[in-house]
Amino acid sequence: MIKHVFIGSSVYAIPALELLCENGMPPVLVISQPDKPAGRNLRPTPTPVSEYALSHSLSLIRPENINKHVDEIALLQPDILITASYGGFIGKKLRHLAPGKAINLHPSLLPRYRGASPIQSALLAGDKLSGTTIFRLSATMDAGPVIAQESLRILENENYSALQLRLAQQAAQMLLSLLQKQPLPFAEDAQDAAQATLCPKVDSSLCQISWKNPALAIQNKIRAFSWEPGAWTYFRGNKLKLLEALILPEKPSGECGTIGSVIKNKGFTVNCLDCQILICLVQAAGKKIMEASAFVNGARLSAGEKLWM
Repeated sequence: MIKHVFIGSSVYAIPALELLCENGMPPVLVISQPDKPAGRNLRPTPTPVSEYALSHSLSLIRPENINKHVDEIALLQPDILITASYGGFIGKKLRHLAPGKAINLHPSLLPRYRGASPIQSALLAGDKLSGTTIFRLSATMDAGPVIAQESLRILENENYSALQLRLAQQAAQMLLSLLQKQPLPFAEDAQDAAQATLCPKVDSSLCQISWKNPALAIQNKIRAFSWEPGAWTYFRGNKLKLLEALILPEKPSGECGTIGSVIKNKGFTVNCLDCQILICLVQAAGKKIMEASAFVNGARLSAGEKLWM
């Protein structure tokens, strides 16, 4: 049985860790990011991977700097290091510590979308195809040689959270198959650096909606950031997250960013550059996600009202 150290933090890493455990390949050690303050009370909160490790009695460390634990990890004599959405730099000593080196699960068809937001970037671009790449870690971000790669078709109106789950499940199955069927070290092929594209870290400014864009671009932005962190616009001086929308054939009835109409039991439309878009789900500041039809009733929306103030 392959001895491995599993290094990850976000929910994307959970299906892989879970599938390995279910198939008799638990890690000799799990490494995740330190607990961080979260919620209204800013209580220290473990990462999803830490929570899984703790609930399944797996050996776990949460170092501030993983590269200061090389000797500790070396004592375990792992065959390979597996990383998935860890959120920290893995130094050269760690990358070369195990005979099988260190491999990473990445939710894009590398070299396209190297960086922190491959899933969001694919949705923003309106891509019809995504996928998973397993590659060996190198000094340059997401640039290591490819070990395995599979595509995955993006479903119509699929949002970030749904696509992330399907890609995580795909990555888990690919990893299990690789560990069960391929000898170490894995065969690999260099990436074509000339075809590489980079994607940025998601911040609040990237999630803001510009209503002077075509409806498709706005819908893609809403999909790319749902359910978290949420594409947003201003409404009556406060941020309003828009989490689900449908494009309508109706031409704009007013200025971009103004409410076109209120549709009973469905929500409200907003005028975009080329047509109108129906807002179906929203989240007001400090509130839970709600149907736009319920939000309309409480906020008493009216046609012509602006969504940028």
